Amino acid sequence: MDRIPLQALIIEDVEDDAQLLLRELRRNGYEPDYVCVDTEEALAEALQNPWQIVFSDFTMPTFDGIKALRLVRQKDPDVPFIFVSGTLGEETAVEAVKSGAQDYILKGNLRRLSATVPRELQESETRRQRRLAEKRLRFLANYDELTALPNRALFDRRLNQLIEQARRQGLKVGLVQLNLVRFRDINSSLGQNAGDQLLKKIARRLVKCARTDDVVVRLAGDEFALILPSLVLKSDLVQSIGKLRRTLAAPVTLCGYALQVHASIGVSVFPDDGKDAEELQRSVAMAMHRVKKEGKGGCRFFKPEIREQLHQRLSLERDLAQAVKGQRFSLHYQPQVELSSGRVVAVEALLRWTHPDRGPISPAIFIPLAEETGQILPIGQWVLAEACRQVSHWQATGISPTPRMAVNLSAFQFHQRNLVEIVSRIIKHYQLDPEQLEIEITETALMQDPDTALQMLKKLRDLGLSISLDDFGTGYSSLSYLKRFPVNVLKIDKTFVDGLPNDLDNAAITRAIIAMTERLRLHVVAEGVETREQLEFLHNEGCEWVQGYYFQRPVPADNITPLLTPPPPFASLLP
Repeated sequence: MDRIPLQALIIEDVEDDAQLLLRELRRNGYEPDYVCVDTEEALAEALQNPWQIVFSDFTMPTFDGIKALRLVRQKDPDVPFIFVSGTLGEETAVEAVKSGAQDYILKGNLRRLSATVPRELQESETRRQRRLAEKRLRFLANYDELTALPNRALFDRRLNQLIEQARRQGLKVGLVQLNLVRFRDINSSLGQNAGDQLLKKIARRLVKCARTDDVVVRLAGDEFALILPSLVLKSDLVQSIGKLRRTLAAPVTLCGYALQVHASIGVSVFPDDGKDAEELQRSVAMAMHRVKKEGKGGCRFFKPEIREQLHQRLSLERDLAQAVKGQRFSLHYQPQVELSSGRVVAVEALLRWTHPDRGPISPAIFIPLAEETGQILPIGQWVLAEACRQVSHWQATGISPTPRMAVNLSAFQFHQRNLVEIVSRIIKHYQLDPEQLEIEITETALMQDPDTALQMLKKLRDLGLSISLDDFGTGYSSLSYLKRFPVNVLKIDKTFVDGLPNDLDNAAITRAIIAMTERLRLHVVAEGVETREQLEFLHNEGCEWVQGYYFQRPVPADNITPLLTPPPPFASLLP
């Protein structure tokens, strides 16, 4: 019959005893591949190889069985170790098992091998698997599985230890936190596997550029941290940051592409920016937040004013939430004027917020904050309802024709699944003709997902609404998309109007947009008209409608109402 291979190490000084052991193993179905040793030196050499089982005499002229057991256990804690001896008394046998042997067999009773060997091989495998599982759990408790870097749990312990050490020695500790810019885009475009490969490459770079005592950590996702202990001067940290940024600046080859990877880096220093680990981490988080707000990566050291600014932002965020809850906003309106007649053909609803303590807050401040916190959705719904209510009020007071009401939608609102239902419900509630409502959306928002945007625009147009493409010319939509989008109106951005008529580039762009809208049979509005010279240029080029301070700043509804009745209020201002 086929015998079972068995890697056996035999520690025995009597050749005949070794042969008797081997014969009994073969009789029980094993085919030993063995080495027999009888000295400490020979055993040490033999232990360079793996063994399934070890058999050892207890007493040898130049070698001791207990010592052999200790040498084996230092090398392999799980391999079965069985004493085979003719002189083993009961007390000695108990001592041997306590020392780590699995069993003992008298040389005159080798028949016990038939039960002992398979049992110990099985138990050895069980011990080995348990030990590997425990080792795996210890690793996962302290290290990141993907990069093998320390994880957040180990990071917290090491940061506390190094801060206490620096406190005793009067030294500094640098804390660096970094996030990869647009990592999600890489994950989305090249796949998660490519993203994982990028994280591993970045981890290797960070380790390579770190000093011997530095601790490199993967906190989560694309977020890494470095602890730089034992700093004497802050300038030492500056040098390390410079080296780090140069290391990250080198292109990374991924899926055949050479990618330029940028990182947002925040830095804080113990004890300057925090007296303990918790405060130091808060400081570095605030520095990181500032870098991300500035966009496109970079590096920022914590400064006390960052804390104050963040505190003000959080306070404003809380007050904004209260304003949303209490609907403490107002709408101002700016007219769109027909150049051929001077009459008001539409008004644009513009959101305003007056803080109870700080006074008027610029939309450039609170609208981005609303988008970041998700408050823009209830705010946008309120704006839409209030603008429609105002149109209904003008109708009820006999204003005819009632101007179109233009309402801006943010990219967040535009991608609401139930946007069409919300708009439809508000229009029906105020009994408006859908043609009286115009939805303004920026071309940048549309191009985030052109196909989904196209479907949403079609649904809004099917309601009968007018669609205006705001800030046209500042984004990146192509003419092919423009032809596909069911748009009624293009708004020429103020940045092009500002330089008219002397800026030749702006003049050429504006002239081209007006000519294009004529050929595509679209209406066109020039925003930001502030001077007579701008107005004359637009009039000569055939621009249809204009909007800007030259005619009227945004004002409350009561100030707009007198402008909606004949005669045309702005006829005297026309060229």
